[in-house]
Amino acid sequence: MIYYYHFNVIFSVLLSSVFLIRWRRDIPVHFPMIFLLIPIINLGYLKVATAENVNEALLANGIGYLDGCFLELFFFLYIMSFCKLKVPKVISGGMLAVGAVTFFFAINTAQNHLLYTSAELRQIDGVSYLVKEYGFVHTVYYVIIALYLVANLSAITYSFTRKNVSKINSMLLLTMYILIMVAFLAGKFISPAFELLPLAYTISQALFLVVLSKITLYDVSASTLSNLEEKGDIGFASFDRKMRYLGCTDAALECLPELGTIYIDKTLTAENETFRKILECTRRISEWLELPSFTVTRNNTTYKVTVSFLYSGKRIKGYLLRTEDNTQESRKLEALKLRERQKELEAKMLRLEKTEAEAANEAKSTFLAQMSHEIRTPINAVLGMNEMILRESREPGIREYAANIQSSGKTLLSLINSILDLSKIENGKMEIVPAEYDTAVMISDIAASISPKAAEKGLEFECVADEDLPCRLKGDDVRIRQIILNLLSNAVKYTKSGSVKLTIGMEDSSDEGSITLNVSVNDTGIGIRHEDMDGLFESFRRLDTEHTRSIEGTGLGMPIVIKLLELMGGELKVDSEYGKGSDFSFTLTQQIADSTPMGNYKEHPTAIAAAQSATLHLYAPEARVLVVDDNDMNLKVAKSLLHLFGIEADTADSGRAALDILKKSDYDVIFLDQMMPGMDGIEVLGEIRARHLTDESTAIIALTANAIVGAKEMYLNAGFDNYLTKPIESKDLEKQLRRYLPEDKQKLHSADEDSDLAETDELSIIELKRIRDLCPGINAMTGLKYCMDSKQFWFEMLDTFAAAGTGKELNDAFEANDTERYRIAVHAIKSTALNIGAELLSEKARLLEAAAKADDKEYINDNHSGFIKEYDELTEQIRQIVNA
Repeated sequence: MIYYYHFNVIFSVLLSSVFLIRWRRDIPVHFPMIFLLIPIINLGYLKVATAENVNEALLANGIGYLDGCFLELFFFLYIMSFCKLKVPKVISGGMLAVGAVTFFFAINTAQNHLLYTSAELRQIDGVSYLVKEYGFVHTVYYVIIALYLVANLSAITYSFTRKNVSKINSMLLLTMYILIMVAFLAGKFISPAFELLPLAYTISQALFLVVLSKITLYDVSASTLSNLEEKGDIGFASFDRKMRYLGCTDAALECLPELGTIYIDKTLTAENETFRKILECTRRISEWLELPSFTVTRNNTTYKVTVSFLYSGKRIKGYLLRTEDNTQESRKLEALKLRERQKELEAKMLRLEKTEAEAANEAKSTFLAQMSHEIRTPINAVLGMNEMILRESREPGIREYAANIQSSGKTLLSLINSILDLSKIENGKMEIVPAEYDTAVMISDIAASISPKAAEKGLEFECVADEDLPCRLKGDDVRIRQIILNLLSNAVKYTKSGSVKLTIGMEDSSDEGSITLNVSVNDTGIGIRHEDMDGLFESFRRLDTEHTRSIEGTGLGMPIVIKLLELMGGELKVDSEYGKGSDFSFTLTQQIADSTPMGNYKEHPTAIAAAQSATLHLYAPEARVLVVDDNDMNLKVAKSLLHLFGIEADTADSGRAALDILKKSDYDVIFLDQMMPGMDGIEVLGEIRARHLTDESTAIIALTANAIVGAKEMYLNAGFDNYLTKPIESKDLEKQLRRYLPEDKQKLHSADEDSDLAETDELSIIELKRIRDLCPGINAMTGLKYCMDSKQFWFEMLDTFAAAGTGKELNDAFEANDTERYRIAVHAIKSTALNIGAELLSEKARLLEAAAKADDKEYINDNHSGFIKEYDELTEQIRQIVNA
């Protein structure tokens, strides 16, 4: 039995030593005092068991009274601290004094009889023990023990109700205290010499050390929060590595009141937005991404919540939340964000204003284009009928009036064409189309166009062109001519006397295979004031109206020149002196197609040949030409136009029929309609190429009514050699034939030479008036234009149109709700209507075709019946014209 006491002393000393090794300053003082007293108490029990006389035993027994006098006191103070309760110093001091007095009597038992009235030392199996009769002080001691028992059990029980107290710690403390109380109350029920308390104390020590790694975290957290709490408005809260809540300061609760709803040791879950943000921050810091944070607003105060690691020494024990009033910084950030939003809003407003300006500009351009288009129709009619007056009238007075009408009408038409060009440029629809051109021919044409105008005003016109210019260049010669002619026309227009000079030179370009074309137009006209220079390029503006009010024009020439040069990468430069003249110049980079020097443009063979060919027409009776189109009227027009050039063309009314014909016959040129039912033009072309039905020398040209930007590239990419727009114009057809027919089958005839070329017949003024009255939807001059200016052929086309016209195919497609079939049918009407001069009907057909292409069934449903009604009325009016 004696070894039992030795074991408890030795083991309790070892446990206290382990605790001492792990002791830190931040552990509450009550805790080390407990570990200090227990080995001493166990040593007292050992000394009683080994005592040889009563006095020695009584002294050793007095040491055991450290339990009730001090151990219970420190245990009580620790529990109160654990429950976050403060014991007044007066009470704790009084309890300490009572314990000290009681312990004094216990130590001095031999000198007094207040603790024990009598004591006898006995032994069992070599183990000494005392047999005592208790006195008054011992009764007081038991009262103290009972009070501590009630106080400690009450405090531990109370700790279970506290949210900011660890339930694990509470359970451990309760277990230890019950163990000691049971051992105390059990007494010596095994043997008079056997005490249970030493074992209970040792086990309590062991339990404290076993769970020290767990409870240390709470103590570290509590100590940390206690130290940090002194930092005023900055709040702190802590969690372990498993996100179990360890506690927080009052300042943290102001920012995160949700923490007040959870208990110590409870694992944090994403039950609300704040907890979700905390968990997300701990995830991010655990992945070592950053020091995460988020903001919280409470009662008009903005807090910044930052998450960091909670350390115990150098080891990470959990997470520490820091809450800090961030209102000022937040307001600064909000102000910054507000400024950013204001900037974004201003940028958005600027974009909106720009969009509105562009929309307004587009609306203006669209309006100008539509109005110009509408005005051109009656002007063409006026000029056409005026042309008939000039042809038929022999009265000098009437012819003079007609000549004036013709001059003014052409001027008006020129102005409208300028408006159309400007609107195309502003809408981005002006296309720059590079192509090879003959330099000498271009210069010769420009000189020939402007010379008569200069001569009419008595001006000297001079054209100087560098003879070293390459004979063939690549660029958009149509737009270059337009630019130079605009500048020359202005020079002639604003020069009363003197001269106008065109100079065309070159310089080497930095790019190999190209040159820089230098062009200048110099005049001795009225010049431009310095203050008017900025308004030179404004649309619809005339400068120096005092001296130019009698000069015709819209003021669009210079803006068009500027915009066309911009599209081609050039820039216009102006040097002018008011009253003495102006010099306009620009440079353009052009690719070299043939570097042979041009020489004198007036003597260049190509220019001479071009001038001669302007009075000659193609005549190719041996040429083999096939025209493929699903519309009979289009076939008649194409065949009649080809007959002008002595060509008897073959025709096919479908892609399948064309393939059958090509199996048996060879052709020099094939004109292939793109939009046909069954197989369209591209599909037919693919079959021709795949089956090798033609030689490589056979040109296949697409026929299309869609003369849109990019059409040429589309057809060339599809494999066509070129494309021709419908309605077909004879000059365009002749140009294609001259390019693709074999040279040995081409001949040139003059207009008055006896040939197979068809002679035109004309409509009289009376007939034109009758047609206009009977059928206002027909522009006879447009119809004649597309029918070779032949009255007889035009009437044949009118008769064909009327015979075909019930719109049955279109109606069938509409009732079948087949938009693709509807598109093909209305496309055919668009083309044939324009062939006979029904411009308005053709335009409405174009809009329906566009709607069908976009699958806009609402537009088709709204406009189909009105279109069919107008189509039927026009057909009936045409029958009256043909039958009259």
